[in-house]
Amino acid sequence: MPDRDVSGIAAEADVRAALAELTAWEPLRRSPQISAFLTYIVDAALRGESDTIKAYAIAVDVFGRSEDFDPQTDPIVRVQARRLRQLLDRFDADGLGQAPVRILIPRGRYVPEFLLRTTSPAPLLPSEESGQAADARLPQTPSRSIWVAGAIAVLVLMAALYFWPELGRRTAQGPPQPQAPLLIVEEFENHTEDDRGTPLVAGLAVELVSILNFFPDLAARYGGQQAATSDADRAVSDRIYILSGVARRAPRGILYSVVLRAQPQDTIRASFEVEVPLAAGAPTLSLQEVATRFALRLGSPRGPMHADVRAWLAGDGVAVSVLEYYPCLAGFAAFRERRVERDPAPLLDCAEVAAREGHAEGLAMAGFLTSDMGWRSGADTQEGELALRDGIALAEAAIERDPMSAFSWAQRGYVAFLAGEVGRARDLFSTAMQINPAMVDVVADYAYINALTGNWDTANAYSELAMTADPDPPNFYFTVPALDALRNAEYELAAQLGERMVEGLPDLGAAFMVAVGGQLRDAEIINRYMPRLLASQRYRRLGVMPALREHISDPEILRQLSAGLLQAGMPLDRLAQPF
Repeated sequence: MPDRDVSGIAAEADVRAALAELTAWEPLRRSPQISAFLTYIVDAALRGESDTIKAYAIAVDVFGRSEDFDPQTDPIVRVQARRLRQLLDRFDADGLGQAPVRILIPRGRYVPEFLLRTTSPAPLLPSEESGQAADARLPQTPSRSIWVAGAIAVLVLMAALYFWPELGRRTAQGPPQPQAPLLIVEEFENHTEDDRGTPLVAGLAVELVSILNFFPDLAARYGGQQAATSDADRAVSDRIYILSGVARRAPRGILYSVVLRAQPQDTIRASFEVEVPLAAGAPTLSLQEVATRFALRLGSPRGPMHADVRAWLAGDGVAVSVLEYYPCLAGFAAFRERRVERDPAPLLDCAEVAAREGHAEGLAMAGFLTSDMGWRSGADTQEGELALRDGIALAEAAIERDPMSAFSWAQRGYVAFLAGEVGRARDLFSTAMQINPAMVDVVADYAYINALTGNWDTANAYSELAMTADPDPPNFYFTVPALDALRNAEYELAAQLGERMVEGLPDLGAAFMVAVGGQLRDAEIINRYMPRLLASQRYRRLGVMPALREHISDPEILRQLSAGLLQAGMPLDRLAQPF
């Protein structure tokens, strides 16, 4: 067949040559899915069928999604298109293209463009083979996948600023993004009339400031007896708060109260209380523990100081191309709460920018997001295994950059959990809480890990701490109470708590609710959740109980789940084997 012009730009033979050298390139050759993605859209364009290149068709034809695929709830095509763009950019940046045509995928579209390569592009980055890798780059494995491409981008761009000109222009456009809040903590007043010498407020404000400054998404300073804002404060943030507190006698002990006021209006945004019982006339909580209780509320991503950025993310922030550091952290926290409903791609963009700006938390976020996508693909698949491996490398790099970042230790813990290293995850979460004991979501995660391994005293204690610290706990907080109710055969309570749990952890929640329905002989519960359980790709690949055993080692929980699933009518072969 004679060569024909494609879109008036390139001959088909030249496009085929460009496609061949790309698919022979090691990162694409070892990533069959992304290679198939590229081949699919190029073939369709060459056939003159560009109008058929849609997210739905790609998901079904390339990634094996079912016909009920919904691109609004499953971001697989957007995420992998982003990875493919990064690989194509890197291929050209390294000067590897010899064909007369370059293949590009414009942002926001999946239809490829074929452009004549007028000159060989000068490498924008030192090649890996040259041995000139930047000093911040991590050692990398030779195998690469869709998600590994994202990890490469983070690690390489961090040093070489490959995408910085473009992203810098994008983040500079539009109105200013929200700034991280600054909290000024006044000295607590002592109204207890306690002259026995027990220090009830001395040092409490300083202790609270010390804990809050371990959060990456806010700043705090000591304000003395009567705080006032200064020009230096306003240079730090345009969202300034003053916290004042008092200790007074209560029927059961000492009642500590704080009031949070927004500046410059001096309007009250929130008030909290912590009641400390007395034993033998002495408080049962230390001042550090009292400060931690307040910091759990003040530092929560759902707390009053972060309400503005959350509202912005749901409104004006939707149209922003790349989030700055503080909105990126807030968006990441929201993703953690309901990650099955959110697209991780924008967060990977801002995590890369944060990493290049020197923030260890940018690497930690990229590590979590990369590992999470690998886990969704399946740790038992090549793509998933490689993504998890790169996620671990990113999270380790975050800790190496800033060993005192509790946030980074926590994300490293969750990455270990996704990789099936539950014991290692527990230790990493413990380290995070040694640095900052007031990260409420990490407290909840630590409770969850301990529940899965059967450490119920620890699990219930930390779960209660997280639940009482958050006036509106996220759905995943209900996992430990739900599992505890199942363990104790309190099936009615388990069903009530499971309704919240399943929204936060859909795979585990679906199996849990079917098992509870089986124990209760409740056909309505079984019929509602059995289709979700059977549709889970994770359970299909591994079998239901083998998948559950990857993270759960508590024998009573496993026994209750297995028995309940059998009583619900789950076929034995699907319970124990892939299906």
